[in-house]
This record gives sequence, C-alpha cells and structure tokens, in this order.
Amino acid sequence: MKLPLENLQSLVRCLACNKSQHLKKMVVLDEEDKKTVLHVVCEECGGASLVHLSVGQMGVVSLGMMTDLEQSEAKRLYRGMPISADEVLTVHQILKKHTGDSSELF
Repeated sequence: MKLPLENLQSLVRCLACNKSQHLKKMVVLDEEDKKTVLHVVCEECGGASLVHLSVGQMGVVSLGMMTDLEQSEAKRLYRGMPISADEVLTVHQILKKHTGDSSELF
C-alpha cells in the first residue's frame, strides 16, 4: 500500500480495548502495492495484533487478529520462507497415520 504510517494510524484500533493505536507501537511486517501487514501492541492494555490493510474498490479494508507473537517473532516469521503445499500434505499424512498422543510428535 506504501502509505506513511501516519495515514494508517487512524485505521488501526486495539481489538481488545478499542483504543486508537500509536505509531511507536506499529511495525510494518510486509508491504506491497495494495496491502500492508502490521504488528501492533496496544499501549493501553498490552494486547498484540496482526493487522492486514488492503486497498480495494470500496476503499481501505482492515482485518485484525489477536496474537501472542512478540514483534521480533512476527518479523522473523514474515521474512521466512513460505510453507509449500507439499510440506502441508506431508504433515497431513503424518498426522493422519499417527495414533498416539500429539505430544509424542514434538
């Protein structure tokens, strides 16, 4: 979306307490032509969220979800390699065949 964070600040509210968010607690994780992903920590209640903002025909749309990720963890995950469809299928097959407790898998 390539908008300055100052322009996005009014669009982002805490999912837990509904307070407006401040720039110093927003970190851009991903940014493309028509979308931006932020990690935001609320100064009021400390709740963290991932916020996806995108520009469409109806204007700017935002979708937020609470997270337990710290900003450093979120940065690392967003910069990592995506999971392939083959990897998902492999894990699915392992889980399908497994008959014990899930704690045995890890």
